[in-house]
Amino acid sequence: MALKTDLATRLSDASAIVLPEDSDFQKLAARWREWHGPGLCAIVKPTTESEVQETIRFANEQGLPFVVRSGGHGATEALGEAQNAIQIDLRDMNKVEVSADGESATVGGGTNVRDLVAGLAKAGKRTVTGICELVGVSAVLLGGGHGWLQGQYGLPVDQVLSARLVLPNGDAVTVSDDENRDLFWAIRGAGHNFGVVTEWTLRTYDIKIPKWSYEIFVFPGDKLEELYTLTNEMMKTQPPEATQWTYIISPTHINPEHPLIWYAIIYDGPVDDARKYAQPLHDICPMMVNAGVADTRELADLTFQGENSPGCKYGLTSIRYPIGLKSYNIAALRKAYDEIDETFRRVPELKGSFFLLEGYSTHGVQAVDKNSTAVPHRDDKILVTSYIQYQPDPRIDPLAQELGLRLRNHLLEGSDDPTRLRAYVNYAHGTESLEEVYGWDEGRLARLKSLKAKWDPENRMRFYMPIS
Repeated sequence: MALKTDLATRLSDASAIVLPEDSDFQKLAARWREWHGPGLCAIVKPTTESEVQETIRFANEQGLPFVVRSGGHGATEALGEAQNAIQIDLRDMNKVEVSADGESATVGGGTNVRDLVAGLAKAGKRTVTGICELVGVSAVLLGGGHGWLQGQYGLPVDQVLSARLVLPNGDAVTVSDDENRDLFWAIRGAGHNFGVVTEWTLRTYDIKIPKWSYEIFVFPGDKLEELYTLTNEMMKTQPPEATQWTYIISPTHINPEHPLIWYAIIYDGPVDDARKYAQPLHDICPMMVNAGVADTRELADLTFQGENSPGCKYGLTSIRYPIGLKSYNIAALRKAYDEIDETFRRVPELKGSFFLLEGYSTHGVQAVDKNSTAVPHRDDKILVTSYIQYQPDPRIDPLAQELGLRLRNHLLEGSDDPTRLRAYVNYAHGTESLEEVYGWDEGRLARLKSLKAKWDPENRMRFYMPIS
């Protein structure tokens, strides 16, 4: 095929070009969610920044769209509009190198969360990352990110010192506070629109203790009101080291009739401090309690975010509808629970879904100037999303979408501003408005649109919550 032979002359022997007829194409093309995914005519696996440049230039010359992969967990409607596209697969660009002074690390654009955490840990270091192990670090950072350590250090994207960025025309630039500052601002929160990051420089920190403390509680649904009323109170004194990580799920081996509330306190500090913070939860009489300590790798499995866990594994149709909140509206949360309960009984194919409520500490997040990056919604204290998951089945698709929208609407109606949804871009379904995803501040969105016109006038980067 001309595509393979013509492009190969511009790449090194270390790279690879894989076509649909090649035996390893399907494995390389597989995604966390195939539903409404891109249609690929080729996969290019570059090993250097210059090869990324040449691939983009080739795609532009041939009039072919291109999409970028670091982890393969992108799941938004615009991806489905990329048809007959070249996929730039960055997974071979996965270095993790800690600087000599230990204050930063250089991270390849194709590195995933698992490998970043492991690579830093070898040097006794860490940074703020996402939680699902197989998600690409670049994807996390481009949308701002959330993670266990954000209460102490800020969002994942707040750790970025600089990046190497290949622009949609194939040129490569450095972005930082000293170079291309406007573009540096934009890629931290709306970065899917502006280019391909081949390398990040991230701020790093010493690992304080090797093991995190955790305490996991399981409650029946009739404890919801008491539990989340208490949670609202606990949030007022939530230490920077603590995360409240909860699910509404349906483990039929425990209760085949109704969903349960799985509730974890994750704590980066002494066990005694963690247990003291979680103690009030014992007064609600949980069905089960599991307490212990775990390293970050083990913590991913415990919270269903390991590489083989429901939050990360491939093969299912997974649909998300995120919303940011300031606190829990108990009546709205009850409506969501009852909706889940009724739907699981009516549509048992959806019983593998889960409703995720991420309650991070926000001390570090709110300590960062809200105008320093393109990240919106810094004042939110809770990130909620439905993970509607099921075996691929076109009959279930409309039912799943209806459920996700209804659950989000229940919470929106009970929120501090029912007219203005705040949706995390990395979880966005793709039907949200630009304001809902990139912020209701008119100046922020106008600045993003102006920068988009400057740096990507032909709108080549348009397949993930596009600004234009």
